[in-house]
Amino acid sequence: MKKIIFFIFTVIGLNSMLAQVEQNIYELNSMENLLTKDVKGILDINLTDKKVVFLGEAEHHIGSDFLAKTEFVKYLVKEHNYKDIAFESDFFGLYFEHNKRNIYPHWSLSVQCKELFEFLEENDVTLWGFDNQFLFRYTYENFTLKFTKFLDESLIDYNVNFIASVDKVIENGAGLKKEMKDKEVEYLISELDLLLNNDKVKNNLLWHQIIESFKSVTLRYTTHSKKSKGIPIRDRQMAKNLDFLVKTMPDKKFIVWLANAHMSKLDYEFMNGKTMGYQFIKLNPEISYHIAVSSIYMPYRKDRWIEECSNDNENLLHFLPSTKKNYFIDSNQIISESPEYAEKKYEGMFNLEEKTTNWFKHFDALVFISKGEKVKYPE
Repeated sequence: MKKIIFFIFTVIGLNSMLAQVEQNIYELNSMENLLTKDVKGILDINLTDKKVVFLGEAEHHIGSDFLAKTEFVKYLVKEHNYKDIAFESDFFGLYFEHNKRNIYPHWSLSVQCKELFEFLEENDVTLWGFDNQFLFRYTYENFTLKFTKFLDESLIDYNVNFIASVDKVIENGAGLKKEMKDKEVEYLISELDLLLNNDKVKNNLLWHQIIESFKSVTLRYTTHSKKSKGIPIRDRQMAKNLDFLVKTMPDKKFIVWLANAHMSKLDYEFMNGKTMGYQFIKLNPEISYHIAVSSIYMPYRKDRWIEECSNDNENLLHFLPSTKKNYFIDSNQIISESPEYAEKKYEGMFNLEEKTTNWFKHFDALVFISKGEKVKYPE
């Protein structure tokens, strides 16, 4: 009898917990008109004092995530006047040339982002970047020229060996480790440190930031292992670069386009240094809102596996009324109404380093897109 009573109360407890979350889950429309009036109302309230909105995707090869994010971008631009968008792409290149050719091709060349970039151009939304990595022609052709011009105009001495080392970083990128010896790396870093402590550089906020970012990518490129300092170096600098954009343009509001893995509000050991979101919040408390996106049905996922996840009360899919529709989960409100949910862990598919974590605390909102598709490119 005691076992039966315990079972009944357990079932009641689980159903009650499920109801607490379900009342903060909102069905979305189809992709062409994704955001409903109810969801816009929630966003309107949450964005009242937010200068920055992070839009994350589970992986860079999931085109349906791009399509969903595009719908959020349209809403933010049209209804909240966000006129600047910063991509997880070349900070230097996009600062001087606001062109999509300075953005990673999985976005700039994809079929699913075609409408996004057309919309951004039609609505005069400026493109920026915050990644410290150099990957595009503009940077290859202009970094050293602009750098030496700044040094010359500032009457700051430099030597040929220093410029040769700078060129080597630009030319070799991620392959720098094989081309630059440890002593040359040490020399370059020491020279960059001298510049960063030079009063003329300190007084030029832009070039101080560029040099700091260049130093960080040099360290990033000369560090190999995932478990090394390479990943946290990149994320820490991406947060600083975005902070620079926000602080130097106080009248602007930014949309931030990136991977979920970089925009979490938390700093856990399992994340291996992918903590850009957390680092940014430390620099700018209370000004950002973080929306994570994930697609459910993908070509590489079996329907049976998704059904099993949906039936598992320790999986986020279990909370969804259906896996065949799109949903918005208001994580902030769930935690506000039931603080214990901040620490409750569930399995999810938002692609952090671990699948099971307290997702409601990582992100302010979770978006599930039912029908997923991989990124496509024009033939």
